[in-house]
Amino acid sequence: MKGKTVCPNCKEKFVIDLPKDEKKHEITCPNCKYKFNVKPGCKNKDKDECSWEEYGEPRKTILSSIKPKTKKPFIALIILMIVFSIGITTAIFSETFIETNLQAASNIGLNGEIKLKITDQDNNSLDNITIVLNGETIGYQSAGIYHKSEVELGIQKIKLTGNNYKSQEIEVLILPLITTELNVIMQDGSGDAETTYYETLGCSFIIIIFSVFALISMIACMKRQHFDLAVIGSFLAIFSFGFFFICSIISIVAFVLIILSRDEFENGVKGKIF
Repeated sequence: MKGKTVCPNCKEKFVIDLPKDEKKHEITCPNCKYKFNVKPGCKNKDKDECSWEEYGEPRKTILSSIKPKTKKPFIALIILMIVFSIGITTAIFSETFIETNLQAASNIGLNGEIKLKITDQDNNSLDNITIVLNGETIGYQSAGIYHKSEVELGIQKIKLTGNNYKSQEIEVLILPLITTELNVIMQDGSGDAETTYYETLGCSFIIIIFSVFALISMIACMKRQHFDLAVIGSFLAIFSFGFFFICSIISIVAFVLIILSRDEFENGVKGKIF
């Protein structure tokens, strides 16, 4: 074992290599040739031996284990690319996709509910208005409230008519499991008022936002960096919906794959940065 000592005669410091034992060893100073005793491992200096300090003690190096890469992040990347593409397409043709998805939901037995508050231009409740939705009349309840349950999902057209009021046509989006509420003001006069169409721009904007999260997660998977962004992006991509909710389904798959491949990202728990 190597150690550093000092010659008691000339004070020269030098390194020597001695057996790892408790015996005293006679040493000759390389500078002044003075002979003295050294005991390995002993740091106490007395008249018979000199001080001893271990030199170059062994160091332990912890290296990260080499783990083979899997295809999980790549598969998640492909899935998220599909989610992003479908999401953007859905946003562009939002009305068609909304109708398609909600029609599919209707086919499996889901339906919605609608409640309308009808007033005149002076905010007085009206109870003599005829409201027709899909060939069926919506019944009057009280205080200008008209209500109908088990309404077909999707963008539905409602026609309102009443004596001394202009007829109106309104498009409204009926969603499953919730009550769609609408306030309608009847205009005095005769003839037809301007038709109010349902605006899908808001839906398109929301779908684009969630699709962008899929894109962010896709880039993180491609670089195998920023695990947190990959997870958050794939989770939020679930809400991009898409054709027959396919984006939601496959985004869940991508989310699981990213979680399972955590160690392969540079900032994972056992990542490459150390």
